Amino acid sequence: MHAAAGRGRRHRAAVRPRLRRVAARRRDGGGGVTEGIVDTLSGRAADWLTRLSLADVPPEVVDGTRLRILDLVGVMLAARSLDVVQAAKRAALETDGGSGASILGHPGETSLAAAAFVDGVMGAVLEFDDTHIESNIHPTVPTVAVAIPECHRRRLPGARLVEAVLAGSELSCRLGLVAPVRMHELGFHPTAVYGVFGAVWALAKARGLSARQVVDAIGAAGSMSAGLISSFEDGTSTKTMHVGMAAASAVRAVGLASQGVSGPAAVFEGRFGWFRSHVQAPDVTFRFSALTDGLGTDWQVTSIASKIHPCAFTMMPHIAATLALRETHGIRPADVAEIRAHIMPRSFPILCEPAAEKLRPRTTWHGRISLQHTVAEALVTGRMDKHAYAPENLRNPEINALADKVKPIADPAAGQNLKRSGGTVSITLRDGRELTHTIDDMPGTRANPITANDYVAKFRANVDGVLAPALADEAIETLLRLDRIDDVAPLFDKLCRA
Repeated sequence: MHAAAGRGRRHRAAVRPRLRRVAARRRDGGGGVTEGIVDTLSGRAADWLTRLSLADVPPEVVDGTRLRILDLVGVMLAARSLDVVQAAKRAALETDGGSGASILGHPGETSLAAAAFVDGVMGAVLEFDDTHIESNIHPTVPTVAVAIPECHRRRLPGARLVEAVLAGSELSCRLGLVAPVRMHELGFHPTAVYGVFGAVWALAKARGLSARQVVDAIGAAGSMSAGLISSFEDGTSTKTMHVGMAAASAVRAVGLASQGVSGPAAVFEGRFGWFRSHVQAPDVTFRFSALTDGLGTDWQVTSIASKIHPCAFTMMPHIAATLALRETHGIRPADVAEIRAHIMPRSFPILCEPAAEKLRPRTTWHGRISLQHTVAEALVTGRMDKHAYAPENLRNPEINALADKVKPIADPAAGQNLKRSGGTVSITLRDGRELTHTIDDMPGTRANPITANDYVAKFRANVDGVLAPALADEAIETLLRLDRIDDVAPLFDKLCRA
């Protein structure tokens, strides 16, 4: 077994962004037929998506997509029994109950919208899903949340699942590069507002929609794109629902397009398009070409970073630095006089302020966006896995006392390059020694990659206590050769009944 299975294949030509004008023929609201040409961002993206085939994708891109699917399946299963997931499932069954689709890790059937919603919640609630650093988007989880139940229920080949996740992830990453401002700064959760588009592209690819239908579905999704960061203030659960909401909305958008309901073709760049309505920032310049320039040759998915710890990605370097100092110097919490954590300025207001909230997070999820608590818990426990941020850790007197000694520092140097995510932790001991460790790039990024074995180890840790060892082995072996599986249903049948 090896994650790089398929690397021996000949290197295949990249899918080039050859622009094919997408013909539009549809009935208007009065029953007539409208003829025209869709030459828009959405049209060009749809043209590329409908032509995408794994036969034309570089092997390393295919390999990386399989690993990201493996990663997210493990993350979803790790969260399946959480109280908030169970509550989300009950709500979904009440409002969107049905049959024909399955929720990962849960027996029985429900509607595709409900399955996508709960899968999305499971993939996001632990903050363990991957991140495209430059755009701040968690691109894989919305695509996986909708593509897995769709491919499962239709008994599609694994290659179709890989294509769907790849297409949705690549396009959503690129969409996030159009606006140079960070969506957090405008009060939006990037994964929520961009995720519905990625999920639509993924579902459209899995379902084999025409380019015209894809354009209509994306047009509809523009009116479903939402997600405030209000929950960042008080740690309430709404933010953890955002990926599920995006995935369920994608099901509805694709359903509308499949039935001939039209959507605006210039939904992104139009006079009343998404970017001009959502990004009302001074002096902003929209780089609309980012969506399609180099599409199929310059793969943004290769810049997606898997998380090795379950929290906001900008704190990943601080966990790595803290654990390195702890292991190297045998630091005990009682030895610490002060901890200084240097973090990029754009993350400072979200992860470090107000201090009272960050020092004593109200909920498990609230802790996942607190730099002070995160550094303290890492130093006390020496591990930050799926069990981190447990309620007992939030109330642990030793962790709380240490959190009070963490001084966050906005470091302009750490935020100069939007493609990088680094950080420094300095610990002053009571004996006067000062120990410092810097991580220039968080583990899992292109500059500081993790190995296929690391992905597998994370998967095993996440499914520990969830899957029987033999089923965990089977899942790993199958997902690592996913693009060569004729039917994904046998594996996901087992994972839903587990």
